[in-house]
Amino acid sequence: MKNYHADQYQLLTVKDPQKDEAAIIEVLTAVMAEELSNDLVLLNYYKEIPVSFGATIERIEGGVVDIMVHKLQAVSMLMQKMTFIKSKHLSHCVIAKVLKVKRSESVALLTQFSYVNIQSEQRMYVRVSVVGKIEAVFTSDKEEVRGTISDISYGGVAILAPQGSAIKENANVTVTLYLPAAKLDIPGTFLRSDEQHPLQKYIIKLDADPRSEKIISHFIFQEQIGILRELKDMSG
Repeated sequence: MKNYHADQYQLLTVKDPQKDEAAIIEVLTAVMAEELSNDLVLLNYYKEIPVSFGATIERIEGGVVDIMVHKLQAVSMLMQKMTFIKSKHLSHCVIAKVLKVKRSESVALLTQFSYVNIQSEQRMYVRVSVVGKIEAVFTSDKEEVRGTISDISYGGVAILAPQGSAIKENANVTVTLYLPAAKLDIPGTFLRSDEQHPLQKYIIKLDADPRSEKIISHFIFQEQIGILRELKDMSG
């Protein structure tokens, strides 16, 4: 049975939640005891950028796993309140709730383990959340919607704008992006909108030409540098 959670992951039940969690903890216990090799890798996202480092299990007691993590991972885990765990010893990727993070010791306490399919790893394009206010407009034959970029990839953009647009799904639109390096006019397809109170997030597939892709690529790279710098500053 599958349960769906946004576009980042799907919960996956193999037997039942209790048996699945017991099987996961059994593997983690064997890794801690060095009966299995430690190939554990944690995965988090900070403003759409993956943060992924190895980790070492310190203790397992009462369904709570104490795990030593990289300091950047610790900050990301603290922000997301969860983490993904990957290992060849696990039958599927795992999600765990972050109970507590001891930042001074780079130790996290994990609980509530479940199998998942990580949807975000199957994205075709690198996506990044935009830190500043970058204006964007999209238009159809009958309407113009003005807002700011929420996140962007080579193949798509999410624009935060007022609610109430009458543009239909799969409509052809023209997107204007006011990036620092250039103003871009790109044809696209309006996919859907998601409420993000008090605004609406409008998600659009872009059909960018090579010049636009190059400018967007440079913009994404600069945003990534800023986000990573911010994460490092937070980690102390």
